[in-house]
Amino acid sequence: MKKDSLKDFISLERVLDRVVRFSTHTRIRDQSISEHSYHVALYAMLLADLEETFGNKVDKTKLLKTALLHDLEESMTGDIIYSFKHGDERLLREIRRLSSDFFKDLINKLPPEIAEEYFELWKSSKDMKTIEGRIIEAADKLEGLMYSMEEFSLGNKRFEIIIERYVEEIKKIDLKSVKFFLEQII
Repeated sequence: MKKDSLKDFISLERVLDRVVRFSTHTRIRDQSISEHSYHVALYAMLLADLEETFGNKVDKTKLLKTALLHDLEESMTGDIIYSFKHGDERLLREIRRLSSDFFKDLINKLPPEIAEEYFELWKSSKDMKTIEGRIIEAADKLEGLMYSMEEFSLGNKRFEIIIERYVEEIKKIDLKSVKFFLEQII
């Protein structure tokens, strides 16, 4: 590891404080990727704790590390608009490949054993075959929903359709904690 590599990593990750989500939408209050990632981690922890009350085992260390890393590459790519990213399957695959390259470039500033672990966590961040992946997916969407509901409550009626889309997507995630969360907030 080069002398200034950790400093470079920290400088790059702090860019997330200035990357705005929903950048093509009219917003009343901006939200940075850093804010989003904090809320995703908090919701993931809450969902994991709820899942454990329902009798499921969750690797919370893996889960929380993954939640914190799940959008780290956006310090270099920015927040890519959902409808653009998901509008074409080939484009989505290419964006995922490029995001992986950017993520690797970023974490390669860290010691190799840490970089390797972080890459594996990032790759598995939305693996719907694992409970941790489903929780991260749910927490990510729940956070988007909560931000959208906040925008709507502030008078931004343009977020109504975004709220509807999030609710429909969240309902597809088969976790008792997610159903419980939705019942409490909707």
